[in-house]
Amino acid sequence: MKKKIFILLITLLLVSVFVTGCGSEASAEKQQSSAEENLTAGNKKEPQERPAHDIPEADMNKDFNASLIEFIEKCGFADKNYMISPTSFRAAIALAVSGADNETKDELLRAMGFNSMDEMNGWYERVSASVGQYDEWLENAKEEFKEYRQYFGDAAEEPDGAFDIQNSIWKNTGYVGELSKKYIKYVEDNFGASASNVSEEKITEAVNEWVNKNTGGLIPSISDDLSRADLVLVNTLYLRTSWISDFSEFNTEEGDFKTLAGETVKKDFMRQQSRFRYYENEKGKFVVVPMNGGINAVFVLGDIENVLSKMPEAEYAEVALKLPKFEVETDLSDDQLVDFCIARGAGTAFTANADFSLMSDDMRLYISDIIQKTKIKTDEKGIEAAAATAVMMTEGTIMTEPEIKEFTADQPFKYMILTDSDEPEILFYGQLAE
Repeated sequence: MKKKIFILLITLLLVSVFVTGCGSEASAEKQQSSAEENLTAGNKKEPQERPAHDIPEADMNKDFNASLIEFIEKCGFADKNYMISPTSFRAAIALAVSGADNETKDELLRAMGFNSMDEMNGWYERVSASVGQYDEWLENAKEEFKEYRQYFGDAAEEPDGAFDIQNSIWKNTGYVGELSKKYIKYVEDNFGASASNVSEEKITEAVNEWVNKNTGGLIPSISDDLSRADLVLVNTLYLRTSWISDFSEFNTEEGDFKTLAGETVKKDFMRQQSRFRYYENEKGKFVVVPMNGGINAVFVLGDIENVLSKMPEAEYAEVALKLPKFEVETDLSDDQLVDFCIARGAGTAFTANADFSLMSDDMRLYISDIIQKTKIKTDEKGIEAAAATAVMMTEGTIMTEPEIKEFTADQPFKYMILTDSDEPEILFYGQLAE
């Protein structure tokens, strides 16, 4: 039992801003005209025409995770430290998809890697099941600790942790139009999303307080000003856990790390030798480091393609593991995520022709921007990580000497935080390159 459980805080926040057209009594044509007049007057961010040649290609033949990772690296992150959260990006977009119709819905579903609403909802149910698995582990661990407290030692602490996914919807009362009751019920039934009406003066504070609360204070705010947002859709993913086997602080020592640019920098390396799932081929190797509550951290050296498909081939081996303590922050705020959606064929949602009529009959809504910020820290006890995404939408028995494998991450490597399930979910994916 660990003396202390550190925080792994993984959070994705999806903030969606929508533009309002005319009231429900106006015709669709007049709504369009009114919206265009408002845009011309500079009251809203106008849907922008983004030339296809300015957007990197996104491989539709690859699954969502692989396509997203490849796209982000094409956007200038291939030689940098970075991290993204595919899970919360998808979950937050799901709130918008639930209010879309016709071509807009079909395009967004395909862009997110789903063929239907049922498939999308089934994916979310599996993510929720992983949350339930974690809660069950934590409850059992606490009961075991209480029952056998005298055997854990004086310095032992009660197991602690959390894994939660939450959704919320915030309607700015300063804009014309209302959310449909059918939409509100749908996202509540399928995603547990609560809907609130907030004034223009209070919406920024209200959303930021909700974000702060659901990220354990790691992300105190998502925006300085949401007063011009018609609607804010927020998703948070929160996880607090630890390594199953802690790294001893006594074994941590400074060493050299060779960056992707060929420079040598000093880092503090954590070390331990134990049996881990390990895979190696001519292109590279990876090690699976288990964390409490059904979570795995996977560290990849080299250029192994489709790591998830090769995880069943990983076998337990004695591994001398050496990992640097690191801290990485990433800001995706230059249309990378918007361009990804467009490159995956979801262009209609970003124009005035977007159809979010299932969300509201009297608000003309379209996506205008998507921003994601992430942060991760590792140490001997565990991982602390957070992500915030703002999507602005306008309106062994034989004793033998084992062979010891070495995994020394003293050069650029990839890492993933996964659910330990039959279909592992990539909660976070990142790279340490410098």
